[in-house]
Amino acid sequence: MESVKPTQLLPKGYIPAGKFDLNDNRGLAMILNLVGIGLLFGVGWLLLRSLSFLRPEYLSTENILVITGMREFWRNILVLVVSLGLMIGLNEGMRGLLFWMVIQQRPKLGLKGLYTFAFALDWYLPRRTYLFIRLTPILIVTLLGLVAVPMVPLNLVPGVLLLVSLNIAGAISDLVTTYWLLGKPKGLLVLDHGDEVRIFLPREKTFLEGQDG
Repeated sequence: MESVKPTQLLPKGYIPAGKFDLNDNRGLAMILNLVGIGLLFGVGWLLLRSLSFLRPEYLSTENILVITGMREFWRNILVLVVSLGLMIGLNEGMRGLLFWMVIQQRPKLGLKGLYTFAFALDWYLPRRTYLFIRLTPILIVTLLGLVAVPMVPLNLVPGVLLLVSLNIAGAISDLVTTYWLLGKPKGLLVLDHGDEVRIFLPREKTFLEGQDG
């Protein structure tokens, strides 16, 4: 069990120990966007291959989406928009609910371009709690999508597959942030401002980390 709890007051002895903000590193942000696009197509390809056992009846030629005219083109655009909207709504809705369960307050919602995020403004969260809130919606949406593929009507299969692909591809920044946090000493507190994550450590651990470097 972690000795620190979610709090709005930074405990005595804790000091700033770093931040993760893609706005400060445009090169890394561009790389992650490219990786996300690669994941989108890679996961989509794997999901299509998995239809042979998830939903074999879908693989008949009349069910495969092929753009042969403007009607099919706009239908595919609609599938993309709806899947993207559902993915964002489910992820941020679950994340907001988890924040509310932890801090007993309504979390804040942010929007930056096409990117939305839920966060607990001015709350310092233990790493384990923060990562649970950040990663659980991604896992649940993916699992629900995979479970839904054999159950939904055939005409909804493309949308479900796209939702799962977008969900995994959109998690790239969450995975990178998780990797960054896991490389830090135990006992840290996380302050999330949506597009920026700051960490705080006890003064002695911050000193020891600096000595190791």
